[in-house]
Parts: sequence; C-alpha cells; structure tokens
Amino acid sequence: MIEAASAGRRNPWLDLVRGLAIIFVLLRHGEKSLSEAGLAAGGIFHNVMMNGWIGVDLFFVLLGYLITSHLLRERERESGIRVLHYLTQRALRILPAYFAVLALIVAGAFPYFAVDPAYLGVRVAYHLLLLQDYLPSNINVVFWSLGVEEKFYLLAPLAVAGFMALRTPGRAGMVVLALLVIVSLLRLMQFESRPLWDYVSFFQELRSPFHMSLEPLLAGLAIAYARHMKLLERLPRSPVLLMAVLALLLGFMASHQFMAEITLADVVVQPALISLLCAGLVAAAVGLAFTPLPWASLAQVTARLSYCLYLVHFPLLPAVQAWAGGGALLFWAIYLSLSITVAWLIHRLVEKPFLDIKNRLARASRAGPPRPATAAAE
Repeated sequence: MIEAASAGRRNPWLDLVRGLAIIFVLLRHGEKSLSEAGLAAGGIFHNVMMNGWIGVDLFFVLLGYLITSHLLRERERESGIRVLHYLTQRALRILPAYFAVLALIVAGAFPYFAVDPAYLGVRVAYHLLLLQDYLPSNINVVFWSLGVEEKFYLLAPLAVAGFMALRTPGRAGMVVLALLVIVSLLRLMQFESRPLWDYVSFFQELRSPFHMSLEPLLAGLAIAYARHMKLLERLPRSPVLLMAVLALLLGFMASHQFMAEITLADVVVQPALISLLCAGLVAAAVGLAFTPLPWASLAQVTARLSYCLYLVHFPLLPAVQAWAGGGALLFWAIYLSLSITVAWLIHRLVEKPFLDIKNRLARASRAGPPRPATAAAE
C-alpha cells in the first residue's frame, strides 16, 4: 500500500477512504454484470452501485495526495528528490502484482474470462509499457488506470519542484486553476468534434487518457501542497465533516445513473464536481490524522488488499456469473468472497515480498547520510 501517512504517521482515516474507493469499484462492476444479465436491482441503490466508477477518481485524489506528500517530505529531508530511489520504490509497489495478474489473464487462469487472441503480443507489449490509458485497455479493462498512475509517478517530482519554485500558495493556486481550465477545454473541444457519444467512445477518448484524468490527481496534489504550507490546520478534528462530504457524494451518486447519456455536463461539469467531492473526503481524512478511528484494523486490512482487489475482481466476474446460476444474492456472495480470496493470495505470494524489499530499501535509505539534490529538486 502507498504510505497512507500524515507526516510519517499512519492515518487510519485515509485507509478508510481507500477502502471506500475499492468498495465503490467492486459494486460498480458487480452491479453492471448483474444488469447485463437482467438481474440488477432498481432505484437509488442501483444508481449508487452503477456510479461506483467514481471510486477510481477517489483513488486518484488519494494518489495525488500521498505521492506529493511523500515527495515534499523527501525534498525537505534530503534537500532534494532522489528520483531513481523514488521510482524504484514506485516500481516495487505497483509492477509485481500487476505483471502477475496480467500473466495469469493471458495464460487463461481466470475461468470463463476470454482474451481475444488477435494481436495479443502487441497488446501485451503496450500493457507492459503501461500505455493502456491511450491504447485500448482490452486485456483487463481496469488496467487503464495504471497507465494514468504511471505517468503521474513520472511527472510528480517535476510538479513538486515546480510548485515549490512558485514560492507562494496564491501562485500555486493559480497554476492549479489554469491546468483545470485547460483540461476542461480539451475535453470540451473533443466532445464538440462529434455529434453523438456513447459510453465506449467517451471512455476511450474523454476518460481513460492521462491528460483527461488530471482533475482528481491535481486535487490530491493541491491538498498535499496546502497541508505542507500549513493551510489545513483549521480543518475540524471531528468526523462530522468527512461524514457530511460522504453523504453529499452518496446523494449525488444516487441522483441518477451517470453516463446513461453522454451530455456536455457529463464532460465538463461532472468531472470537476466529482473531483471536488472526492477531494473533500481526502482533505477531511487528512484533518483526522490524530483522531482514533473505530475498527481501524478493518480499514487497514481493506486498504492493504485494495490494490490486488482492484486487479483481480473484474476477470473473476464471468466465473461468478456462471457459478451463481442466476441468483443475485448468491452472485454477490461468491463475487465478494472469491475476489477477497484471490486478492489475498496475490498479496501474500506476489505483492508482499516485493513490499518487504521496498520497505527494507526505504529503511536503509533513511539510515544513510543525506544524498545530494537531483535535477528534479529546486
């Protein structure tokens, strides 16, 4: 798991938010599978579950916050950012489990989950290069977000150095606002380029590409920068704000099924609103860093398994659908239990050994003398 900590201290409320994000994604794909089989529930609960793709935006806000916070601490501690060390840490965190699940899918290890053999070598190659946010993510659709994540990792040191060079929060805020406006304009221009949009074309052109996914990443970066500049010290130390933002987010998700029809509001207004609500959750969780969380151990376990759950849940769906035999309750029971079991296996057998290496390298790095600043530092 990315270091869910506040100034080096573990923050269980960020674990809780991360757990919410993976739950949203699991609900989205489970309900969509049932809907395609004519077994989905109706009403507001159906809307909330179908709109669970918002969980990816919540992941992105967390990613922007956690990575930026880490780099800011590194910059202060080492008088610069050690880019090679940082990228090694990120690779050990993300790539082993991803490559393992990619290999298992291509090898046919997921029952009933068929992968089109056409140009499979080429498709595997660009997935290995993490280009599936711009090229079709057609081995496991959820892999698209890893392409976005990888590009953010590469650009984050430069972004942190650039924002710190601006010297004042006012200038940094103007840059963030300008970038948000540019992303919205790019999305608007792309939207106006064709008369009709369906969800598939929307996803491939307006959702998946890295430069179209910047709002939540920038929101997370802005939260980390604001915290570093001591602008969040007045955040309440009570969970009331977090619960209020979560209620607003759930109410928005319950209002209607997003993307049922692709409109201008879906392309320009909705991404900004979703990012704002997700940023509110993360900022509220940051403010609760020293507030005890009931059931913190459960939140920590969910957060620890979240990445592997994200990787494996989708290719399990065809088998779950076949084994459930048309029963919705049985579907959910098999889907959730099987996803957790397979995710735990991937975590224990693949992810954890590399996380142990990553943690040993981090401890050794902290024990050594300060390193000279790199080109990414100010």
